[in-house]
Amino acid sequence: MHQYREYMTQALELAHRGAGWVNPNPLVGTVVVRDSEILAAGYHDRYRGPHAERMAFDYADEHGIDMHGATVIDTLEPCCHVGSQPACTDLILSHGITRVVVGSIDPNPIVAGKGLRILEETGVEVVYDVMRAECDAINRHFFHYITTGMPYIVDGRKHAEESDAEYAVRRRGLYATYAAVLGTCPTGDRAGAPGDSNGTEGSAGSAARFPDWTDRLDVSDGAFAYFDGPVQAVDANEAVAGSHKPLHLDIRALADTEPDEWLRELGRRKIDSLVVEDDDAFEMLSSI
Repeated sequence: MHQYREYMTQALELAHRGAGWVNPNPLVGTVVVRDSEILAAGYHDRYRGPHAERMAFDYADEHGIDMHGATVIDTLEPCCHVGSQPACTDLILSHGITRVVVGSIDPNPIVAGKGLRILEETGVEVVYDVMRAECDAINRHFFHYITTGMPYIVDGRKHAEESDAEYAVRRRGLYATYAAVLGTCPTGDRAGAPGDSNGTEGSAGSAARFPDWTDRLDVSDGAFAYFDGPVQAVDANEAVAGSHKPLHLDIRALADTEPDEWLRELGRRKIDSLVVEDDDAFEMLSSI
């Protein structure tokens, strides 16, 4: 397996480019090689966009590159179903690929090893578990979401050992990676906030209990979508409009609902991950 690690490392680097753009889909990178030469590469770059394999194969087709006898290096098991995109197993077979090297097995029940079995039954050699720990790590939020139906809870609290500058950098990284942020809605620009006309108080108590969002926000208010209830209907595409926009959910919604049901509702709305910065809310939600 050692000979594949270099290519899998490159596939992982490609997969990371989709962070914040593909939710609630997984991050995936693909490199196609033959005789130590990289023929094509791709990654899943946006929700409902081409899968990593398709991006690589489209590049090869457009440039007249023959893929027969090549090896596909995939961070995640190729899909075997037709949704908004064609089945990647069909693309692999139609391009004469003879070997697929995979990092993670897709836990999605409609895949879950079936893609690799289809390839093996058709004569494609499959090499399993190359850099699996690293491949699993980039999709821990997807794995949690797809198996539980609830968003993955991300610790966005400031750690005691972090300086304000270090925390600001880490927080920006979280906002750029995950689907939603749980906090107190900014004052102003929101008529009819629950419990108070100016949005400073609600059924969960005063804003003093939950730090004022606007005091801690280092990106523009315009980078967020605001919600009045526990959650409103939202198409996942609304989270991506020009640049990644995490959804902002009002922390006060937790006061009027069961936390586990609230998380399940978020999951039904295709919100796969939630950055939580308040201590009480984090302890409550991360224990579910």
